[in-house]
Amino acid sequence: MSNKVAVPADLANIAAALQQSQASANEGASGDLYAKMTKFGEFVYGADNTEFEPDAKLAVNPTGFQHGFICWYEGSPTGEVMVPATQPLPAESDLPAAVGDWAKAVAFQAQFQGGEDDGIQILFKTNSVGGRKAYAGLLQEVIGRIQAGNTDCVPIVQCANDSYEHTKYGKIFVPVFNVVSWADMDGNEAEAEAPAIEEAPEEAAEEEAPRRRRRKAS
Repeated sequence: MSNKVAVPADLANIAAALQQSQASANEGASGDLYAKMTKFGEFVYGADNTEFEPDAKLAVNPTGFQHGFICWYEGSPTGEVMVPATQPLPAESDLPAAVGDWAKAVAFQAQFQGGEDDGIQILFKTNSVGGRKAYAGLLQEVIGRIQAGNTDCVPIVQCANDSYEHTKYGKIFVPVFNVVSWADMDGNEAEAEAPAIEEAPEEAAEEEAPRRRRRKAS
């Protein structure tokens, strides 16, 4: 993997702070392009809503998780308060006055790995219940990786979708972030672990054989 995701060395403190955001579950900082999942289950980014390439891979910055609130009015955002996940979730009582209703929101920074979009940085943001659950699940995987003492704590993910039937709105899509591998702070991917294959003892196989046989019809 050619691109690097810069993260600080103090991983233990990161894990402790991120735990707060997992439990609670701009265009982006540093010029990141805003990304989202559409109501049709498609992943897009940028002002032109460029679709993710098929099987696109993203390196997620472990320090790029954010949480906060977005205010919506008639389908458009009218206010936003987002902070790094290493900080406490802002209190609803401290949110500024804005037209519309405030809703919890989460986001994470990531970078495309390979393909035509290689190196492009995005900020994936969502305030849907399904999106926040997917965020919390990904965040918990990162926390677990760090707490286990692994230095390769940068998840390489592929985005997918799932859906369910809502009684009023019909088919609702929700994002899924599948971790396909892990990388260290220098962008080096960890070797994939070979799955353990359990072989049945010979004696057990011989005992089961007669029960699997069937008498042929005469």
